[in-house]
Amino acid sequence: MSKILAIDDDSIIRTLLTNILTKAGYEVVTAADGESGLELAISTNPDLVVTDFQMPGISGLDVVTELQRTQPGLPVILLTAHGDVALTIKSIQLGAYDFIEKPIQMQELLDVIRNGLEVSRQSRSLTEAISPEIRKAIEDNLLVGKTPVMREIFKNIGRISLNKVNVLITGETGTGKELIARLIHFSGITREHPLIVVNCSTLNESLLEHELFGYTLGAFPGAMNDKKGKFEQAGEGTLFLDEISELTDNIQTKLLRVLQELEFEKPGADDPLPMKARIIAATNKDLEALVKSGKFREELYYRLKVFTIALPPLRNRKEDIAELVKHLMGKLNRKLNKRVLKIGDGVLDLLQSHDWPGNVRELENTLMQAFIMTRSDVLEKEHIALMSSHEGADGEAFELKSIADIEKVHIKKVLDRVKWNKQEASRILEITRPTLNAKIEKYGLKHN
Repeated sequence: MSKILAIDDDSIIRTLLTNILTKAGYEVVTAADGESGLELAISTNPDLVVTDFQMPGISGLDVVTELQRTQPGLPVILLTAHGDVALTIKSIQLGAYDFIEKPIQMQELLDVIRNGLEVSRQSRSLTEAISPEIRKAIEDNLLVGKTPVMREIFKNIGRISLNKVNVLITGETGTGKELIARLIHFSGITREHPLIVVNCSTLNESLLEHELFGYTLGAFPGAMNDKKGKFEQAGEGTLFLDEISELTDNIQTKLLRVLQELEFEKPGADDPLPMKARIIAATNKDLEALVKSGKFREELYYRLKVFTIALPPLRNRKEDIAELVKHLMGKLNRKLNKRVLKIGDGVLDLLQSHDWPGNVRELENTLMQAFIMTRSDVLEKEHIALMSSHEGADGEAFELKSIADIEKVHIKKVLDRVKWNKQEASRILEITRPTLNAKIEKYGLKHN
């Protein structure tokens, strides 16, 4: 028999809830305020909590927040006579399972409770996906991968990090080239020095030159102050040059001279400055082919690739997807203020069946969308929306969508599919009619 904790300062509501839920076959414990309710949640270990929003002292939202901290995954349903969009959004953001307006409709309450208990049952039947070891790995900024090619890359990072040889990182978009650069930097002798990141494709030639080399006051018209360039800022640390293939021929020539002479000229300065940083460059293009076609300087290419790390695409190391998912779950929990700790049945099989043209970045974007739609501590298969081939391999379609955009589109699709039958849409979305109405109003959704 499932146990439900009902918290409400109104004795009539407590009696009503007790009668309804007892007749439905549930064991019921009640509390008259939020403080005693939280105490009962610890001592009685309920399967679900129904709590009033407006209570003296600890409010229903406070109860939700505290239970999410102490008993993650415990479904909490909020009752309120003050149904508005802002409150609905706030309660869901804090982790409430659902939101029901008073006066209570018995069937609606029982439907929501049944769905909530099923979520709780699934959650408790699964083991935690994020182990202490994985959490520690995330905190230490480590990468994840057990395939032979990734183990070899990790070994090489260990070797490279103990000296300051230049490194060229190659791989498709989204494979994690910058993360490799960060790992090299923070794993060895440069960890106490700056890591400076420059994307060579985002600035025109003049601005990029100023960014790299800096200038002194009066070095040219408009130079109103001294500016430290990236070579100077990096000091004895690491300068990471992403999208190195996009450098113009002029900047390539100047960079080659820096690498040959280990010094650089700061416009306006009397003497050259020493270049003490390690250079890590990255590209998703075939630099050797660009050299052969005359679009990239051969000498610069060989100066950069003292050591090369070639990152494999995710489709060639699908055995790592399970560990990557656990790794990314921790990151997304912090980023989205969620507590998704478990992986539902079929999720990993689904993810491992996809070819991931956008690589790890696409996987992260896919999980982010799933996290947004997840209302429990379980990552479920139905929340995984795999990117179709026409959306682009770099995953930009996901990166440019806000949380609200994703939810708006999903709700509109469900409503259109069921011909705006709100009862059916609420069932599919696993939300109450008032919550659905609030979201329709918030997003300005219209029946076609």
